[in-house]
Amino acid sequence: MELIDHCPKCKEEEWRIPLTTEGLGILCHKICNEPKIRFCGIINSQGRIVTGGFRNEIKPLDNEDLRRMLYMQSSLELSMKGEFDDSLGNVNFITTYRDNVTIITVPIKQNYLLLMSVERNTEIQQIVKKTISLFESNGLMSRKNTLIPSKSCSILSSKCV
Repeated sequence: MELIDHCPKCKEEEWRIPLTTEGLGILCHKICNEPKIRFCGIINSQGRIVTGGFRNEIKPLDNEDLRRMLYMQSSLELSMKGEFDDSLGNVNFITTYRDNVTIITVPIKQNYLLLMSVERNTEIQQIVKKTISLFESNGLMSRKNTLIPSKSCSILSSKCV
């Protein structure tokens, strides 16, 4: 059974839990606590949310039915892009810039994907780099996701996301 290491800064002491929906939820919660991140969730291959949600003070820009449609569309988009993996290489992440938010999709283990909604004025490369690093350190990346070199500072702490 895979385990998730927790940051001692986030709790009184270091502790580990089995990799479960609850464990994935904890990672999503850590990511979602950052000020520029609105939503962080894990979506299955059928486009259904497994765990995650919005940051506490965030009001969703759409209704639940539209969000379900976005989850399904994100799963389908990643699946369709996978058709070119043999010739172009694996998809590391997908970024969709919209007028009100930016959507980031990252493939993770067992045909799941990490879906994030972030504010438009956010350093996307740094969020992706730190998020992939967090999920890699917990054994959740199924493919070699290329980290993006950057000289900019991240809004995500390197020690505790």
